Amino acid sequence: MRMLAIGLGTLALVSGAFAEQAKVPAAAPALAGNPGAASDQLPAFGFFGRTKGMTRVVPASEVWESIHSGGNKYFVVDVRPAEDHAKGHIPGAISMPIDVLFRPANLAKLPGSGKPILLVCHSGHVESMALGGLAALGYEPYVMRFGMIGWNAESKVKAGSPDQEGDTVRGLGGPIEK
Repeated sequence: MRMLAIGLGTLALVSGAFAEQAKVPAAAPALAGNPGAASDQLPAFGFFGRTKGMTRVVPASEVWESIHSGGNKYFVVDVRPAEDHAKGHIPGAISMPIDVLFRPANLAKLPGSGKPILLVCHSGHVESMALGGLAALGYEPYVMRFGMIGWNAESKVKAGSPDQEGDTVRGLGGPIEK
């Protein structure tokens, strides 16, 4: 039920972003044009056309290697609730919970081009919703595979039916910044 509420909230936020075009920051220039343009000219069409509808997923090991090399190539955005971010996050990640991500002031903080945006949540579900919203606004986001579960040490993950055995996800065991 909570996921449905988050999904509907995200849809409402993204719809509101289209409706209030004047408030879109310069970092999202794709919406500055005609919102009634043909569907093949909308930012999401281009994004999902280029990615063939596949989510651009980055493994935690690649993020760790990028951080460890001293020059993180990603602009990491933690879309979990602020209190979860405060308990521990990927080094250098900024907290921008999904319920405030699409506010014009927060969108203005995102890089328009150059440094890729990497979205992170607990398990990968919320970051994927955020990816759709940002792609619709003209950004080119990525998500981290399995979110913080993929970053942390080994975790038991329950997916599918209640009778299904839990899968073990072997996380990176990367450092947590507080």
